[in-house]
Amino acid sequence: MRQIQHYAYCPHRWGLIHIGCDWSENAFVNRATLLHARADSKTSSMLRGKYTEHAVQVYHDGLELYGVLDCLQLTPDENGCYLEKYGKRFRLTVVEYKPKLPKRSEASLADRLQLLAQKLCTDFVFRTDCEACMYYADVRRRVPVVFCEEDMRTLERIIGDIRRCTSEAFIPPVQKSQYCSGCSMKDICLPKAGKTYA
Repeated sequence: MRQIQHYAYCPHRWGLIHIGCDWSENAFVNRATLLHARADSKTSSMLRGKYTEHAVQVYHDGLELYGVLDCLQLTPDENGCYLEKYGKRFRLTVVEYKPKLPKRSEASLADRLQLLAQKLCTDFVFRTDCEACMYYADVRRRVPVVFCEEDMRTLERIIGDIRRCTSEAFIPPVQKSQYCSGCSMKDICLPKAGKTYA
């Protein structure tokens, strides 16, 4: 599901990474990698009656999506879904880790769509209607995210675009974007070299 975040952030960057097999890191990428070290550890823990599972694999057959959650929080709830591992019912919350709180204090579209895909996969696997939130490491705070119909339409469009580009081995052209200056791929992409934008 990281592909969805990559494509929504910048289709050309997505193409360089997933079609062209290019990769480059900068301070922002390294910071995110360090943040996700614990999330990728596949550990379980319990604090104040709530269970936390890291690196949970989820999927959605209908959308043909597969991914790994940073964190799935399980809160005991008699009306929640039954998990055989614990022999109890829980209300589920998908938590996506991000290094820094956005300036406008709301998740970017790319991050929202990534989290929506995770929620849909979690709902499919566990047959529930889970909650979703972002955890911002710099402020050590979780921020709930509520999705709208437009988010779902955008996600479906991006999934279709990804499938088409993948089947045709097509890298989308450069788009004029305010994200270029902080992008780890800018020295490979050279967005201003041709000054021809989609």
